[in-house]
Amino acid sequence: MNSKVNELQVIEQNAIIVAFQKENGIQDLFDRMAEQARSIVPDVTTKKGRDAIASQAYKVSKSKAAVDNHGKDLVAGIKAQAAAIDRDRKAWRDQCDALRDEIRKPLDDWEQAENDRVAKHQAVIRAIHSLHGENILNKESHEIKGYIFDLENTEIDSSFEEFEQEAKIAKLETLEKLRTALTAREKYEAEQAELERLRQAEIERQQKERDEAIARQAAEKAQREAEQKAKAEADRIEREKLEAIEKAEREIREFAEREARLKAEKEAAELREAQLKQQAIEQAKKAEIKEKQAIEAERKRIEDEQAAKLKAQQEAEAARQANKEHKARICNEALAGLSEIGISEEQGKAIICAIHAGSIPHVSIKF
Repeated sequence: MNSKVNELQVIEQNAIIVAFQKENGIQDLFDRMAEQARSIVPDVTTKKGRDAIASQAYKVSKSKAAVDNHGKDLVAGIKAQAAAIDRDRKAWRDQCDALRDEIRKPLDDWEQAENDRVAKHQAVIRAIHSLHGENILNKESHEIKGYIFDLENTEIDSSFEEFEQEAKIAKLETLEKLRTALTAREKYEAEQAELERLRQAEIERQQKERDEAIARQAAEKAQREAEQKAKAEADRIEREKLEAIEKAEREIREFAEREARLKAEKEAAELREAQLKQQAIEQAKKAEIKEKQAIEAERKRIEDEQAAKLKAQQEAEAARQANKEHKARICNEALAGLSEIGISEEQGKAIICAIHAGSIPHVSIKF
């Protein structure tokens, strides 16, 4: 095998520097080295040829290390420069953020104070609305009255600033709802009290029936016992009478005396039985009279309650009608005042309706 005379050389430092400074310079450097290395073909059958191959491979490794080390040094320098630039960038960002926050702080403080002020007024208005919650009908009437008392004593003035009108409307609307709820609750509680009274009356009636049944049973038992006793006494007398007939004549006098005594006892027993029957009849009559008196008293009480309820309803209706007429009179007077300044009746009515609905800020009608 033939070999060329040229010998592969380790790449010089200057060539490496130039290669890193050009685009694709390292690839060009490698291509030239590879072309030169492949152009040298030593004879592997000789020791000299084999040494030449090993020398070329070593020089390729030396060139590889030289280029790689120079590139590593370049990268280390670039990284150090990049780190310094990143430090400067971070310092710049932090200082700009601090300066921006310093300049904006008065505005931020004002905006926060303004948000707190608005939130305070809105929280009070929400609290007023919340007094009439979804479960208001489940509240006792005295609780609803407490809400009304507290709200009526809540002063809505200029301290509410631009929310004064909204707060006044919230107060009026909530008071109206609470009063409506109070009326409904009081009606419900009155109905429940009436139901409870009727239930207690029914319990008392049933208890009375049970007591009367027990009394009847006791009377019937006493009567049966008296009859049984009388029958037993009669049987005993009959038995003794038969025994007396069989006795000797010497016992006739004693038998007669004993018979007279037994007769007297029987008469006494019959008398006691008659007395018990008469007492039972009198007690039954008294119970009947008492029951009729209780029924009459309950009927009169129901009539009195119904009359009182009707009177209360009539008074409430009269008050509602009077309030309606009062409002109508105030609105007519306002309409007349608007007419005096040249506003037509139709326009005046529209203005009054808008004021009443709260559509015109800071304007209201005092009834």
